[in-house]
Amino acid sequence: MSIYAISDLHLSLFTPKPMDIFGPAWEGHAEKIKRNWLETVSESDTVLLPGDSSWAMRLHEAMPDLNFIADLPGSKVLIRGNHDYWWHRKQTSKIQREVDRNMTFLQGTSTMIGDIGITGTRGWRIDWETRRGEGAMGRGGDGASGPEGDSALTDYGLRITDHSSLITQRELTYLENGLKSIPSSAQLKIAMLHFPPFDERLQPNDFAHLLVRYSVDILVYGHVHLGLGNWLEGPVDGVNYHVASADIIDFKPKLIVP
Repeated sequence: MSIYAISDLHLSLFTPKPMDIFGPAWEGHAEKIKRNWLETVSESDTVLLPGDSSWAMRLHEAMPDLNFIADLPGSKVLIRGNHDYWWHRKQTSKIQREVDRNMTFLQGTSTMIGDIGITGTRGWRIDWETRRGEGAMGRGGDGASGPEGDSALTDYGLRITDHSSLITQRELTYLENGLKSIPSSAQLKIAMLHFPPFDERLQPNDFAHLLVRYSVDILVYGHVHLGLGNWLEGPVDGVNYHVASADIIDFKPKLIVP
């Protein structure tokens, strides 16, 4: 059994959304993901998906995308991304009941894969206000408040409001609750975040500090893209960072635990 990761699938099978407007690498990206997944992942493996799995706005619209993922080999563990409007955080249990096929949806909770504990949450960043409106992936997706009322934002710029601070604290609580729920018997701790736990200067934020405090072994994150944002790989304060954004890893699930 191996553990892989791939983030930011940005599927849109219900209402097709052309992705090549974000660069030629995205042309036919769903087919690339399927082909590479089938060549890489076996049924006994697990794949971590740290957010932005579907462009859909509602669960019924996301079902073709979720079925696409479910039909691929392996078990899947998912967290929310900033574009996963179909996944309201308060409806996670309902979604889990309706979409049970080899998929685990984490929201302030954890799961065990053998002796490996896995948790995660979307996270948050408020340091992109100087680049308001420049986020390519944000155009047409985050220009207005989402269904949860999270303040108006684009991928790499948001309105700094008191509400943003509340979102940060809420997401930190979800992450801490998930980390606390991992049994002490776990031999390895993996955390997933959609937003990277550092700012544009690659300086750690409170999410990074929480990972260190709870002795997390591996962090998997997404949200950054080719030509859009900075990322870190490898050991950071004792935590092994893995960026898993689909275009960065050439749309092929990335091996995290052999």
